[in-house]
Amino acid sequence: MEEDGKSRAQSGFFMDQIEKWLKRTLELAEQGRGFTSPNPVVGAVIADGDKLIAEGFHSAFGAPHAEVMALNQAGAAARAAALYVNLEPCCYFGKTPPCVDAIIKAGISEVYVGTIDRNPRVNGAGIKILENAGLKVRVGILEDQARRINRGFLTYIEKQRPWITLKLALSVDGFIADATGKSRWITGAEARKFVLAQRRKHDAIMVGMGTVFKDDPALLPEECTGFIPYRIVLDEDFNMPPRMKLVSDEFRKRTVIVTNCGEKPEKLRQFQNSDVQIIRSSKDEFGWLDLSEVFLKLAKFGITSVYCEGGSQLAGSLISQRLVDELQIFIAPKILGEGLRAFSGFLQSLDQAIRLEWEKVEQLGGDVLLQGRLT
Repeated sequence: MEEDGKSRAQSGFFMDQIEKWLKRTLELAEQGRGFTSPNPVVGAVIADGDKLIAEGFHSAFGAPHAEVMALNQAGAAARAAALYVNLEPCCYFGKTPPCVDAIIKAGISEVYVGTIDRNPRVNGAGIKILENAGLKVRVGILEDQARRINRGFLTYIEKQRPWITLKLALSVDGFIADATGKSRWITGAEARKFVLAQRRKHDAIMVGMGTVFKDDPALLPEECTGFIPYRIVLDEDFNMPPRMKLVSDEFRKRTVIVTNCGEKPEKLRQFQNSDVQIIRSSKDEFGWLDLSEVFLKLAKFGITSVYCEGGSQLAGSLISQRLVDELQIFIAPKILGEGLRAFSGFLQSLDQAIRLEWEKVEQLGGDVLLQGRLT
């Protein structure tokens, strides 16, 4: 019995150690956020037991992968050590050679992987190559967290579209603006700070022209250094005035206008000459841009996650077409009585209501944040 207890204690210690290093890979992976798309964010750690030998992360699209960075740093010390990585190592020639070849050549003895890479060119093949070479491989530790940080990449691979997050700020009685259209500021400073941080965690931010006309937003993170997300405007009739911040500020090359209009060639040339990106897309049966097609085109553009901050028309279209992967709804402690409702463009009976499942509820200052998904 004493031996069994000792064995369990050792097993628990080793699992804690494995989780510690895999958590570190997640932290490292985040350092590449925004720069690697459409590739995933990946971190790698090489360790001998509790001793750190080397670490690395995928820093940019086309740059060396995390595993190779760590192996180069480790040198001969990698032999017989363990490799920890949040995503299955690649096994094909892309922008860089296969990571599995480098891992085997370095003499790594064990590999711990957060989750499988669902890219059809990998999808378990990298694991098999390592195992066939005699390495001990364990997959699926902290898998939920590993999938979470690459939800954009995995959605891009599995659904050929970006991960869509819809953010709304509402009064208690369900309005996103008062009767005059004023929406600044329904929520408080802490909620706004949360949103600014979210912008840096997505490849792109999306709004409709109604929001552009009303607020003339810049749609930038809190600090405009390093990664700047794409700023996507749904402008079906190409009505964007050249004076707006999104097409005239220093970050205008990170602006993408999605339109159906091809009848304004001079304006098109003007924007393209100023480095604004233009994407053409079809209209749906209601005369608005076909969002399913829009997201497919954005995926081909290399965008794997979109943070939607638009108004009621965009929110209603996303919800009714079930294109939302994550909801972030802020409820402010305010009652307006009348105003602009959060959703428009669809009507459901109570029996046919679109149902949600809340996954997290927290208070940010005086506001309540509900995070969830459609069921």
